[in-house]
Amino acid sequence: MEIRVGHFFRLATSDGAVHLYQNYFVGENKTYLGETYSFAPFQPEGSTAALNGDNQQLRVLFPNIEYALVLLDKGEGNRLSELRLTTAWFDAAGQVSNALADFYLGIGAGYSETTIELRFRSAIDSVGSEFPGRALTRELVGPLPLNAELYLR
Repeated sequence: MEIRVGHFFRLATSDGAVHLYQNYFVGENKTYLGETYSFAPFQPEGSTAALNGDNQQLRVLFPNIEYALVLLDKGEGNRLSELRLTTAWFDAAGQVSNALADFYLGIGAGYSETTIELRFRSAIDSVGSEFPGRALTRELVGPLPLNAELYLR
């Protein structure tokens, strides 16, 4: 069995421009959710979570070439850019069989002679103690377990 995974990278920079890239179909454009994504070699890395509820961190690495430099320039160093990164699983015909989208905000960038790194944090903050609490009741969630095996999805 083959596993075919790719990403759709939709970045809205602070100047209002939208940049669409995908990293699965080499040298091709691919339409997904009504938008056309150009091929770009990029690699998402990270997305770590901490027990204290900090935002998740994500790095997206591009080769140091012209279109990636434009992302830095138009996004003012990737400050407050909005990223929708969709991880897609493809069938043998190249059609999306399953997909999961995550949303991030740009927090900065870095570059070297060979690589451009865009840094992001998750768009949703953790819930603090000031958030109004709700009790889990049978009316809200149905029958509850009698032990500590409660899993939220």
